[in-house]
Amino acid sequence: MKPQLLGLLAWFFMPEVLAHNTMGILLVNQTATPEWLYVRDVMGPNYEDEIFPWGQYHKTIPQMDVHHPDITCGRKAFAAAANTSTADVIAGSEVGFRVSWDTYGPGGEFYHRGPAQIYLSRAPGDDVENYRGDGDWFKIAVAGPKDNNSWLLSGEGDFNFSIPLTTPPGKYLMRIEQFWPTDLYNYSQWFVNCAHVNIMGEGGGSPAGFARFPGTYEIDDPGIRLPGNQMVLGSVKVEDMRLLEYKPPGPAVWAG
Repeated sequence: MKPQLLGLLAWFFMPEVLAHNTMGILLVNQTATPEWLYVRDVMGPNYEDEIFPWGQYHKTIPQMDVHHPDITCGRKAFAAAANTSTADVIAGSEVGFRVSWDTYGPGGEFYHRGPAQIYLSRAPGDDVENYRGDGDWFKIAVAGPKDNNSWLLSGEGDFNFSIPLTTPPGKYLMRIEQFWPTDLYNYSQWFVNCAHVNIMGEGGGSPAGFARFPGTYEIDDPGIRLPGNQMVLGSVKVEDMRLLEYKPPGPAVWAG
């Protein structure tokens, strides 16, 4: 075998490279729903489908291009939209996403050290099955740093949050992005999924601070490319870390 290929394989099978995840389970009031019932199913890049023909590992492969259309809801997710059911959720209640598959099989945890954010986008005409997610999104939740040296979701399998109480009722795409920001140029890794939800309640709020995917993020945005003192397990001494100063990309959270 050629030395170049051996080197590539050695790099590829390092734990940090293989440690990925996908979030195919919607949680409603801490109750898990069936995998891919309310979350649009995703696919892997073709070469991964060939290298990893077993299970769903290929669905965990991250995206690394914030300008690609698949950054909206996950790789080839719109192909599954028509077969995705819509979950009824009450504004003010708790919902969430669960890691459904990781490097080692079903279930697992958020492996990459980084934040997660939740966005909502109202489907035009409430036709969520035919909505690509190319409209406006507003942010409703962030899981950021736990302290100066760790992230809230590190080692966790669930991300739970509340739907703002005054969210206008209707059918939405609910998007989770969990990503690995780094101090390297254009090396962030993105794990994205979207659920179909029908939000019920009195409404009355006016969501603000909109984003587009793709369109809002750039590879050098603060929160995507980090200073050295926010890179967990990087070259900066533990006592010199300043992860609590981290500011996530995108608009501010709309709390309702």
